[in-house]
Amino acid sequence: MYSIQNLENLSGIKAHTIRIWEKRYQLLNPTRTETNIRIYSDEDLKKLLNVSTLISKGGKISKISKLSSSEIGDQVEAHNSPTSSDTNIELFINNLISSGLVFDTVKFEATYSSAIISLGLVEMYFKVLLPTLIKIGLLWGKSEIIPAQEHLISNLIKQKIYASIDGLPTESNPVKKHLLFLPPGEDHEIGLLITHYLLKQNNHQVFYLGNNIPLGNVEKSIELSNPDSLMFFVVRTWASDKLKAVVEDLLKIYTGDIYVFGANEIIGGLEGDNIIKISSINEFKKIHFV
Repeated sequence: MYSIQNLENLSGIKAHTIRIWEKRYQLLNPTRTETNIRIYSDEDLKKLLNVSTLISKGGKISKISKLSSSEIGDQVEAHNSPTSSDTNIELFINNLISSGLVFDTVKFEATYSSAIISLGLVEMYFKVLLPTLIKIGLLWGKSEIIPAQEHLISNLIKQKIYASIDGLPTESNPVKKHLLFLPPGEDHEIGLLITHYLLKQNNHQVFYLGNNIPLGNVEKSIELSNPDSLMFFVVRTWASDKLKAVVEDLLKIYTGDIYVFGANEIIGGLEGDNIIKISSINEFKKIHFV
């Protein structure tokens, strides 16, 4: 159940406007608490997100409000079709969020597939997935969605990226070999997966260890794979001394290039001749593959 402030944050439509639409057009029908506070359902949220999408396409609320929820959904789906003449980024973002929040995995997969067809995986990551994840993260941080909703959306995205990676050909003569992992305490691997995709797409070999990997396992993996570089992400906020300790331990067991991806305020203080600091995947893409 959602408050009107939740709906504003999720849809981008001001609470004042939502109230006006309820009064003038009977757009939503919230229940009320004993203290007369509006409470909205999953269906209310989904309808409002769909209305927001149609308005972003030039629709008028006076006309949209006369449609049933199913008719509104049909119009959104028509815009979401891969044969649609234009690419509506907000549409993809809204549909991924709304379908994930109500566990509608069929709609989620259809939206994801349409976005892939329109944009390709890498461009979709920057224009659709990253804004979606940022918005979901903010909502989770403000306790406006439950962890299960955030986890479902993240895991659906990861499953799709894994499938895209698996669909790329494996080169018998790779340009270089790379060991990818997340250090202890790091769990958010979508950025690392996109890096995996970029490397494999450009004929590099990747040894992907995944998240929350103890450094002892990294050392053994270096011995077994003999990589040309190590690559890892830091997403959560680290105390500078703890992150420096991780890097110093890696420098003791590996003499090649070590790529550290993260926000400048987190990785800026790291030092080492073979430490390469990358503030975004886009920066990495431009340096190596453009």
